Amino acid sequence: MLKQIHSYFYSLCQTGYTASKISWLRKYHPQLYTQIAKIMLPHDYLNYWLTGIFATEYGDASGTGYFDVINRQWDYDTFNIIAPELDPKQVLPQLIPSHKKLGMVRKEVAKLLGLSEQVVVSTGGGDNMMGAIGTGNIKQGIVTMSLGTSGTLYAYTDKPLTTLPPMIANFCSSSDGWLPLVCVMNMTSANNTIMSLFDLDIQTFNDLVEQADIGAGGITMLPFFNGERVPALPNAKGTILGLDSTNCTQSNLARATMESASFTLCYGLNLFRRAGLDTSEIRLIGGGAKSAVWRQMIADIMNVNVVCLKESEAAALGSAIQVMWINNEGDLTSLCDNFVHIDESSTVYPKRENVEKYNLVYQRYLSALNQQYF
Repeated sequence: MLKQIHSYFYSLCQTGYTASKISWLRKYHPQLYTQIAKIMLPHDYLNYWLTGIFATEYGDASGTGYFDVINRQWDYDTFNIIAPELDPKQVLPQLIPSHKKLGMVRKEVAKLLGLSEQVVVSTGGGDNMMGAIGTGNIKQGIVTMSLGTSGTLYAYTDKPLTTLPPMIANFCSSSDGWLPLVCVMNMTSANNTIMSLFDLDIQTFNDLVEQADIGAGGITMLPFFNGERVPALPNAKGTILGLDSTNCTQSNLARATMESASFTLCYGLNLFRRAGLDTSEIRLIGGGAKSAVWRQMIADIMNVNVVCLKESEAAALGSAIQVMWINNEGDLTSLCDNFVHIDESSTVYPKRENVEKYNLVYQRYLSALNQQYF
């Protein structure tokens, strides 16, 4: 079934998609399954409570597993394969474009929350879709990269891509375009694993990374402490290769960890490139973006200019900008120009000598990955 969905929608149905959850509920809790009246994502339920309108938008709908990303519509045939006893016309919300108002708050809600009954409610969207708007990622060439517990990268396109590899999630954006996305499972969580092992704080960890040479003295790490999503290795384990009596130091292990976490995102960025998504700039967000040594490492490994934003909460900013957009307070481009601010002091550029060194280390990483899992 999953292969059928991918071939039709150009998107692989991930474990966390709504389709998988419905299928699980149908199999293990059939009595609860038969009581389903409406299927909503969390923010859709909040909007339903606020307005009484049962609706969703294209971005989050892309992560359900029964949404036609290319044509931006529900696919009832696929839904009927997943949930044959349910009527999709009854249980699925209406689809609203991201630039349209959802509605106004209900009178009861306005009274309860002390709001005007004229308060506008937008459709909202997923964290990555809002993060794209909040980083000004609404035109081709920009990639937003998040260094959080997990890592994500996504890039805007104004046309749907039909040749994406299955490991790229093919989403609609919340800015009337499309937003191909890659998510990896081990980013700052990999760093935290080593920090905890040696009882290090973040500053000490970063200092140790800087002390070690590129390539960590020959140590190669596969940082799959939580399995991995890209490549699809849910049962993978963390692996450290190349240790000997001369290179087994805290600084080398710290650098090997940060390098390997960066390589997982480089793997995803190369998938983007092979799909024809050019990258002129990476806009870095998440806790890891605060690390100067990591910013330079990303620029050198990816061979792309890297910059951070002055606003630390990109998704929240994107949500605010989207509300202004749907409330006709400006077009989306001008709103992003006015409210998304590049932190010029954070800008780093790839260093040619480092790019060449990292290319060799990355090939070593890929060789280890292939030997272990492919």
